Amino acid sequence: MQLSQLRSFIAIAREQNLTRAANNLNLSQSAISSQLKALEDELGVSLFRRSTRGMSLSDEGRILLEQAEEVLAACVNLQRSAQSLSRGATVSVTIGLNTDPTFLRVSAINQRLSLLHTNLNVVFHATETASTVQQLKNGLIDLGFFYGSLPDADIAEATIAHVRICVAIPNRLIESGEPLDWNVLAELPWVWVDDKFSPYQLLATKLGDMTKPPQRMVSASNEQIVRELVIAGQGVALMREDEARPLAEAGNVTLWTKGWSNMPLKLGWLREKKSLPHIRHAREAICHIWAAEGDVSEGDLTGKAWL
Repeated sequence: MQLSQLRSFIAIAREQNLTRAANNLNLSQSAISSQLKALEDELGVSLFRRSTRGMSLSDEGRILLEQAEEVLAACVNLQRSAQSLSRGATVSVTIGLNTDPTFLRVSAINQRLSLLHTNLNVVFHATETASTVQQLKNGLIDLGFFYGSLPDADIAEATIAHVRICVAIPNRLIESGEPLDWNVLAELPWVWVDDKFSPYQLLATKLGDMTKPPQRMVSASNEQIVRELVIAGQGVALMREDEARPLAEAGNVTLWTKGWSNMPLKLGWLREKKSLPHIRHAREAICHIWAAEGDVSEGDLTGKAWL
């Protein structure tokens, strides 16, 4: 049994779709399919039920998934410990990054931890808001940045900042001077991350049930892909102001005047581990850096709201 096979099994279980799971792991569909078949042959059970709507866990798959996640988490922890020992560090802390490192001030966080806690090995790990709870519970990360809220009693959280969010409309999709209301925007193509992605939940909440949802959407797995598709003029999207503002100044997009709101950026960790020194040190460093550098919701656009 290989770790790559377990990763494939877990990815397919999360996505319930072979193609999306393969994309997440940067594998071809044939490669991930082969890994799954090899694992099923070795275990002697079928892990999934296949249908035209996707792949759902079999009864055996549901039982084995938790154990597979535990095995993978244990291997990741073993690798982390070995890396820490090889670098002379005695403790390792892994921080999940749900968006680009520059925005999350990773350099400043790492510098502060290096100065204050020389025996602490810091690992930064790419995550997504939707997977933060599972990665915390599986031990893949010790703390994780996320947007919105994580409704799980096992997770403690702290608000780090409020991030300005806006609706960015590629200029190639609209006529110059065209009046823009939601009915017009809903007819345009959209770049959509996930219905569970906090900015889109915010959009649905603000608009309520009185307006129709966007009809034509292309899916993207993260904010970086969203930005590239917006630059290419392929769809309207919700973006952070720090990413959308330069595009507007360059004449690539129009920022919808009715589409401003604030979204909380938070840090989460397992409640039962809140007193562990390495988690406490990392939490204190992150909160200090964000408090020292200011809240990204400050400024003259804070008062803008959805209509």
